[in-house]
Amino acid sequence: MKAFDDRNNKMEEYDVVIIGAGPAGAIAAKTCAEEGLKTLILERKKIPRFKVCAGGISAGALSELNFKIEEDLVERECYGARVNYKDYQIELKKRSKMAIMVSRDRFDAYLTSRAVEAGANLHDSEKATTLHQKEKEIVVETEKEEYRAKVVIGADGVNSTTSKYVRAPFKPEEVGLCIAADIPAENEEVDSYIEGAVEFNFGIARMGYAWVFPKEKHFSVGIGGVSTAMKDSKVKFTEFLQKKGLNTDATIRTYPLPRGGYEREVCSDRIILVGDAAGFVDPFLGEGIKYAFMSGKLAAKRILKSYENDDFSKTALNGYKKECHESFTEHLTYGLKLTRLMNRYPNIFFTLLAENEKVLDRGLEVVAGRIEYKEYLKWLIPRVPHYMLHTILPAWRNK
Repeated sequence: MKAFDDRNNKMEEYDVVIIGAGPAGAIAAKTCAEEGLKTLILERKKIPRFKVCAGGISAGALSELNFKIEEDLVERECYGARVNYKDYQIELKKRSKMAIMVSRDRFDAYLTSRAVEAGANLHDSEKATTLHQKEKEIVVETEKEEYRAKVVIGADGVNSTTSKYVRAPFKPEEVGLCIAADIPAENEEVDSYIEGAVEFNFGIARMGYAWVFPKEKHFSVGIGGVSTAMKDSKVKFTEFLQKKGLNTDATIRTYPLPRGGYEREVCSDRIILVGDAAGFVDPFLGEGIKYAFMSGKLAAKRILKSYENDDFSKTALNGYKKECHESFTEHLTYGLKLTRLMNRYPNIFFTLLAENEKVLDRGLEVVAGRIEYKEYLKWLIPRVPHYMLHTILPAWRNK
């Protein structure tokens, strides 16, 4: 015991340790450091690090930042979408920007650099392995050192180490599985396929979709759906590439993605979960970066309140869960309702989305983050019978 106590005396002390340097961790660290907290970011990989991701950052996500993204990080700007379902296809452009396209290695590194500029300390290539929750502090063990802090923010993604001190593992139906690849292409080829828009293909994966996003000299292509229904995913993905006329000779990667809208614990004594580690991902679109930004900021603000009251108990930190609900988790709950509804009656809802301009136009407002799922559902449901009569039934009769 004495040896352990001697080692404790040599530990570096921080006000907050943040585990994970993705968007949630970087924004949480930046916010904490700006407020004067001595902040440490632990990232298991060397930054910049490769991250499998479609790389779409919605206008709603960008609006959560108090700084502008450097122009050289933006590979494409998107103002609309093309939606496919069976034989139906529609493409719609809007005047206002819907999203930007980025590569996550450079984007995440930039966010982390902003946190460091604000005063946070970064230890990359250092994996957190164990947490020790104590009465007056929490001790974080890594593969190299041990650190003492008042509180930890777990921003270490869907396979979070931190989360096991807070909640049970995600259930299989609460996790999506994505299979994706970057397909090299000249910019002229990218533009001729789809310019200034993103493509969604429904009816390929249950509780999900396939995508083709335009990037700088390549396409980001993938299929995502609930993990329990993604059998033979590589075969399905290759067939999708062939159907789209895209090169099948590419490195294919799979990755899990939590699905938001479920009730979960996000705090325990001296620990707060943010971003994917908390399960804060849009269950319909798969967007997580907006909620990473939002939860990162809310966690930092809750910690500041805990410092004012010198109370880092679960009871005190649970105010963060309430604040997340008021800000966005109700939106994710309605997103899950919409996902279940559309997948229960796919011929009705996906046909409407891929055939009716008004339905898609309103849906793109959700994608951009300008309206919420609750508002979209209230608008859509009363119109379904009318749209069925004027869209689906005529098409059915002509077959």
